[in-house]
Amino acid sequence: MERLVVLLSLMLMLSACASTSTAKKDAAAEPAAEEAPAEEAPAEEDAAPQRTGAIQFADIPFAAFDPEKPEGIHVYPIAGNPKETAFSAMVRFPSGYRAPLHTHEASFSAVTMSEGLVHSSSPDASEPLPKGSTWYQPGGEAHVDACVSEEPCYLLVFFDAAVDITPADAAAAEPTAQINPADQIAWADVKGGVKMHVIHGNPQEGAFQALVHFPAGMTTNIHTHSSAFVGSILSGTHHRGPNADELQTLTPGAVWSEAAEAPHMEKCGDESDCIFAVNMDGALDTTAVELTPAAAE
Repeated sequence: MERLVVLLSLMLMLSACASTSTAKKDAAAEPAAEEAPAEEAPAEEDAAPQRTGAIQFADIPFAAFDPEKPEGIHVYPIAGNPKETAFSAMVRFPSGYRAPLHTHEASFSAVTMSEGLVHSSSPDASEPLPKGSTWYQPGGEAHVDACVSEEPCYLLVFFDAAVDITPADAAAAEPTAQINPADQIAWADVKGGVKMHVIHGNPQEGAFQALVHFPAGMTTNIHTHSSAFVGSILSGTHHRGPNADELQTLTPGAVWSEAAEAPHMEKCGDESDCIFAVNMDGALDTTAVELTPAAAE
């Protein structure tokens, strides 16, 4: 019995060796396939957030919203795609432009970046809002827009979905748009002398749009926010960048986009206070922000 077991084991070993030998010959008969170099996954801790950066107003590459109407509205998307999703954009209306009563399916917030802009629920409105005015326009509610300036008019918009335009036959019986002329804006203290006017949303809970007021000469430390945001300078000189050695000086009309968790710092010029508009895609966390006021003269 013992001899039988040994004999069977020997036969199995020989069979395995033969199979291995055959496999090696078959493999040798075929050219070896080149192995693709293994790609190393980047370590998460080494992946720095991407910063879109800033563009001065004079360098903004506006493009016709409707390529077949180059004389009409021109748009520069700061973030998002106006024809596909929520977006933030700088819009240029030609002098004399008027859009009669119409609606958008999406709701949007806006800031007038120049004089001469008209926005109203009244079809016959012609009184322009001053520069620095804001509004929140609910989707589906009829309104008019116009540029009554001799120069083009500029508007910063934050849409919560892609933009469409549908002509409207009549004004809303009870308009709910929230329009805030610049000289009637109410400011609320945030911290360290910084003030905020919320256009729409709640900075403590989620996405929001707002105007932010920095005192002249105020500087922040290098900090991050957990939410991404875009912005545009309304007045004053604003310096921002990843650190003190790489600050970019931005003047009114300049726009920027900041990725979530991207380290950055800000400084308001010494000559005057700074006001800028922001659209943040989540709640505002300021616990890591340290503010240094202007040095006393």
